[in-house]
Amino acid sequence: MAEENKCAGPPEITVDPALKKLYPWTRLGCLHFEAEVLPPDEIFGRYLEEEVIPRVLSETEGRAWGEIRGIRGSRRAYRTFGWEPSRHRVSSEALIRRIRRGDALYRINTVVDVNNMLSASCGLSLGCYDLAAVNGAVTYRRAKEDEGYEGIGRGYVKLGGLPVLSDEEGPFGSSLSDSVRTAVTLKAREILVVLHCFDGETDLNDWLDISAKSFEAFAGAKNITTWIA
Repeated sequence: MAEENKCAGPPEITVDPALKKLYPWTRLGCLHFEAEVLPPDEIFGRYLEEEVIPRVLSETEGRAWGEIRGIRGSRRAYRTFGWEPSRHRVSSEALIRRIRRGDALYRINTVVDVNNMLSASCGLSLGCYDLAAVNGAVTYRRAKEDEGYEGIGRGYVKLGGLPVLSDEEGPFGSSLSDSVRTAVTLKAREILVVLHCFDGETDLNDWLDISAKSFEAFAGAKNITTWIA
């Protein structure tokens, strides 16, 4: 008998008041949807190569990292949280660095690939999570000094001081790297996507709308719900 999902429907997500007090521009754009996760799609791959990557290059060419939308606020926030952004890069910056070097974006599956496309496009870190692996309500809070997790493709990631998505089992996501525990694989069916925003200039409602349409068009998402935490 298949294991029953621990979390059905949009999860409760709360931003810790202490985090908001320290960095008032902290916001989360959230999407919840259902999808059949499939291997990478060739048509979407051509769309990435022919339209998305050239647009990202055009928008970021010749600009310092602190001048790029989304990344600018994340770098400022990292310094506030005691992290040096030139050594510990927000995931969106890491993606755009790959593009500017001429390296191909990682192709994982239909949901993760759309997630990465959106992150590179808006400059915000986006995380996607398998809700079957999320236990209970979610809090966005600063990690304790000894907290960390097994990161996707990174080994153990230390997170002390950085804002993290945390459930009853502990941290599972951040703007730096997400955990293996809640990674979206071909088995996932109910998915949470979070836009980690650390500025007041990004129109989160607009990007949530763009994200919902993109996941629907390219990843077959249905029953989509969006909100800002």
